[in-house]
Amino acid sequence: MLLLLVRHANAQAKSNTGKDFDRSLSEKGVMQAIKLGDYISSLNIIMDHFYVSSSKRTRETAEHALNSMANIKYDDSLYLSGSKELLRFINKLETTSNLLVLGHNEGISSLASKLTNQCIVLDTANAILIEFNCDNSNEISAESGKIIDFFSPI
Repeated sequence: MLLLLVRHANAQAKSNTGKDFDRSLSEKGVMQAIKLGDYISSLNIIMDHFYVSSSKRTRETAEHALNSMANIKYDDSLYLSGSKELLRFINKLETTSNLLVLGHNEGISSLASKLTNQCIVLDTANAILIEFNCDNSNEISAESGKIIDFFSPI
């Protein structure tokens, strides 16, 4: 089983509403997201679902990076979730399909570190592909993943 963890692209410092949840991508972020999309397409990995935080910057990242891919599921619980919540979310999916989870730091980096037992820091629009020796997402656990690939748009 493969898990692609993705951090959203670069966002504007502030939103028009003043809420963090409503921050849009910056021009740099749009370019990062397009490069991210090229990378994801180049992997040629079949993924049935893409799970994305419902914040504006993660939605916009998904729109640019996953625009031709189906089955994007936006989930409020992924907004600023920590590694424990993210792992619980993945386990509860109980899927045998490869997964993509697009979210925020610190949670995404912490989860990557926890799953691989390595210090991982994902910058904006970074992605890490992790392989697990299991057939169901409910079996994914700490220190059970092997890093297959890492992407940075820079």
